[in-house]
Amino acid sequence: MKNLLIPTTLEADTINAVKTAIRQSKDEKCTILLMIVADVPDTESASFFLRTIKSEMRASQKNVLNQIRTIIKENENCTLKIHNQYGISSPLIKNLIEFHNICLTIVTPSYKASVKKIQQQCLQLLCNCKSPILHLTENCEEYDLSKALYIETIKSRFHAEDVQQLIQNDFDCKIVSQAKLLESQVPEDMTAMLSEAISKNQISLLIETRKPEKISFKKKHKKAINELLGLPVLSVYEELV
Repeated sequence: MKNLLIPTTLEADTINAVKTAIRQSKDEKCTILLMIVADVPDTESASFFLRTIKSEMRASQKNVLNQIRTIIKENENCTLKIHNQYGISSPLIKNLIEFHNICLTIVTPSYKASVKKIQQQCLQLLCNCKSPILHLTENCEEYDLSKALYIETIKSRFHAEDVQQLIQNDFDCKIVSQAKLLESQVPEDMTAMLSEAISKNQISLLIETRKPEKISFKKKHKKAINELLGLPVLSVYEELV
């Protein structure tokens, strides 16, 4: 059985994430875990605490959840679980992934764009976990994710062959092209060259590796090469081998 995690605020793109999760399950039995994180109310009043954590979903969120439940019902191999998480920490996120045996985390554009501190922290903590992460784009339904381009950084210990061997049991994609990003290079300078390779090889997925980083909210976000190219990216944790 495959277990897939989708952190969500129940925006419309969560529906695409669920559909992608079902495709990645490859018709095997799978559990899709929707995780909704929220701050722990700062109060000593038990009644206020209970009222706060039981806040009603917006009509749009209920609609998204109803559509997801309908999709899951149409796929007999898939089950849906909703996990409400109040407050997060590194040990908590790692234990949750281990307990549910998560093989893939799927992140939506709306979740990455969230300005709420709790969601930003959750995303950074997830990136420090060993589970592969699939970052989706707005138009992810257009891609079959079968042909991949591996973007290797100068600090990476992985070669394309290592990555292919690592992902082959869980992902139906083949690395058909590779590019090396030097430390001195600006991502914008490579977009034209990579766009040509993507078009020529009909690439629908980018693959990168990542290492654990210190959690920081002050560091300015710089657009990565995969964001500039507008394709989904599979991020693989370096210490998996």
